[in-house]
Amino acid sequence: MSQTAPVNAETIIKLHESNYKVFKARSEKELNSSIQNSLRALPFVSAYYTATDTGLELSFLLDPRTQKVAPVLTRKLEISATEMARCFSENVKISRLEEAGLPPGLVSVFEKAGCTSIAVITAADDVVTMGVICLGAVEDQIIDKNLIAPIIKLAETIPHTLENIKAARATQQRLRELEAISDTSQLISSSSNLQELYQVLHTQVRETIGEVEFAISLFDPETQTIEMPYMYNQESVKTIEPFPLGEGLVSILIRTRQPLMLVDDTERRARALGAKFIGKPAKSWLGCPLVIGGEAVGAIIVQDVERENRFTPDDLRFLTSLSAQIGGAIYNTRLLENSRRSALQLQTVAEISREVSSSLIVDNLLRQAVQLAVERFSFYHAAVFLLDDAKEFAVIREATGEAGTQMKRAGHKLAVGSKSIVGFVSQSNESLVVNDTSKDPNYYSNPLMPETKAEAALPLRVGNEVIGVLDVQSIKPYVFTEENVKIMQILADQMAVAVVNSGLFAEAQERLSQHRLLHHVTTAAASSTTIDEALNSAVQGLQVTLGGDQIAILLSDKEQKNLDVRASIGYPNEESAKLRIPFGVGITGWVAMHRQPQRINDIAKDSRYISVNSKVRSELAIPLIYRNEVLGVLNVESPRIGAYSENDEEMLGTLAGSLAAIIAHSRLLEQFRTQVERERMLYEVINKIRRTSSTDKILSITTDEISKALMARRVAIQVDMSETDNL
Repeated sequence: MSQTAPVNAETIIKLHESNYKVFKARSEKELNSSIQNSLRALPFVSAYYTATDTGLELSFLLDPRTQKVAPVLTRKLEISATEMARCFSENVKISRLEEAGLPPGLVSVFEKAGCTSIAVITAADDVVTMGVICLGAVEDQIIDKNLIAPIIKLAETIPHTLENIKAARATQQRLRELEAISDTSQLISSSSNLQELYQVLHTQVRETIGEVEFAISLFDPETQTIEMPYMYNQESVKTIEPFPLGEGLVSILIRTRQPLMLVDDTERRARALGAKFIGKPAKSWLGCPLVIGGEAVGAIIVQDVERENRFTPDDLRFLTSLSAQIGGAIYNTRLLENSRRSALQLQTVAEISREVSSSLIVDNLLRQAVQLAVERFSFYHAAVFLLDDAKEFAVIREATGEAGTQMKRAGHKLAVGSKSIVGFVSQSNESLVVNDTSKDPNYYSNPLMPETKAEAALPLRVGNEVIGVLDVQSIKPYVFTEENVKIMQILADQMAVAVVNSGLFAEAQERLSQHRLLHHVTTAAASSTTIDEALNSAVQGLQVTLGGDQIAILLSDKEQKNLDVRASIGYPNEESAKLRIPFGVGITGWVAMHRQPQRINDIAKDSRYISVNSKVRSELAIPLIYRNEVLGVLNVESPRIGAYSENDEEMLGTLAGSLAAIIAHSRLLEQFRTQVERERMLYEVINKIRRTSSTDKILSITTDEISKALMARRVAIQVDMSETDNL
């Protein structure tokens, strides 16, 4: 026979005391403990469920027979909103267990406890269920409304207590947020660089929101790129290199300039916004843009890759307030750091300019310039290419690092106009910036520099002429801005001036050296006693001046119309130096006939060339003209293609004029000497004849002297005696 559970005054007092503690509870844990103590005073199997977004969750189950919290396998009951309204619309409902119309998962808990009837007391705020108290009676128990009246009152108290707890928590949260913002404001004023500022922000977010992944992103409107200079992923802090503004969640923040919070079904909701993911998407994601003057300059992002509903509206409000406060600080600090960097870069240009004005040693200057470019601009590699004389190749002249050393040693060069960044710039006379080498068709991947992510090349130009290229590379993409490219172009212009000045100085020195040697050659030739001695002295001096080339001086025979080699040096055999070349034949014959110099860069392309030495590749022939008469040809040959320049032609032309005068004067001198010698011999013959009176001796002396003078083997003198007979 069933009976009503006894109620005594002590039980009533305990219930009211517990109910008062429920009213005074300051946290969900304290509330659950107070409810549990209230239910312990009753003789029923009791349970308390809290309402969730998806149904009910069991907080505890008490069995009065053991006075312990009973274990339960399933704590969460998934119940739709409609079913919740149907099952728990009444404040108090007492019925047989099988007739209660409760969710099966809840019924099974009390069936296992041996209960046959149940009382369901709903703790609701208006029509919203916030919790459910269930009391189960066994066969011999009856649940009486009078007995559970204190529990009904307790259920009415629970919503008010939860609202108080929620309000207190919000107040505490707001106080923490305000304290964090205040502390951040003070720390910002003492932070001297961006990294310190990022660490300050991370600390405040960790203390307010908790341990989550945290990142700061910065947007560069000039390059339309986003970089993450600070990203914490619960293991370490790292930097994400710049990437283009695209279709990710951060890009959406930058474009919309509005906060965004996704805490459930994040991937689907993000895709609905048009976002694309790389890698595993977060379960909870919260981001706030950093907005200055209506424009986004970056964003603060927090995320949890494992848990949904990790962030609350309070977290959104805090992060929004924090981003509004620190956006200006990050922007100003970034501007300051960029200004410092620009000032340092301009200082680098000024240092190079001073070196340009004071130094004429171009290799030292270029070495210093590329080293400073790497250090002051924070680049990975820098190199200077100079165009060769034929303007066909850009040849590396100076470069940094081990890669630079290897390329210089190998004589690394790129064809002008080739499919490379340096090749393009050397031909186009325009700078070329590739902020992402993986996407540029002109990028030439150098195996010595595999880490290159961005490259810029700037022409070294004088007027409209390109003389070389400054090439700089970075391990980070999107690092080249309009500002630092302009500064590097100034640096490239300074290098061009240095190269030209050095070249002019070297050319002047070379010309001075050559003219000194030519003066020596001319002086030595002029001081020679014979024409052969003068010519041999000239070819020997020229070989020293030109560095070991083949040199020959050919004199013309006007009667035979030939050129005879009179002096030579450097030829492989003597026969080569004893050629006789008719006027108009070969390059030297053509020069003699047409009285014009000829500079042949590649003799293989000139059909006039007479092959004497198979190793010869270029030739320079200058006519020796004195008083409009061609006296011969000065001829030089080299095994190098294009060995002789306009300067060489000008220099040898000057020498040829001097040599022609020396040759003409030497010829006159020899004629004068011959004439004097003949007159001397004639005088001696006359003296000998005068000292004798014998006709036979006179004839004998005359024939002997004529034979000596003419070097004749036989001399005969005939005397007509008919005139003597008539005397």
